[in-house]
Amino acid sequence: MNEGRIWLYVRPTVGIPLFFIAFVLAALAVHASILNNTTWFAAYWQGAAPVATSAEAPTATATKAG
Repeated sequence: MNEGRIWLYVRPTVGIPLFFIAFVLAALAVHASILNNTTWFAAYWQGAAPVATSAEAPTATATKAG
């Protein structure tokens, strides 16, 4: 594994926390962009009930063939 050589230059006590901090910051950035760029996500987090829509009854269009 070529990436394993990084620990020759960076101590794991420094590198692993930096990796986790970078991961958390990336996850927070993704969630913030979703929250800022959608209209439904904020309502979902606030627990808003979905708006009920009524379904129209299907109309019978059967014709007698023949």
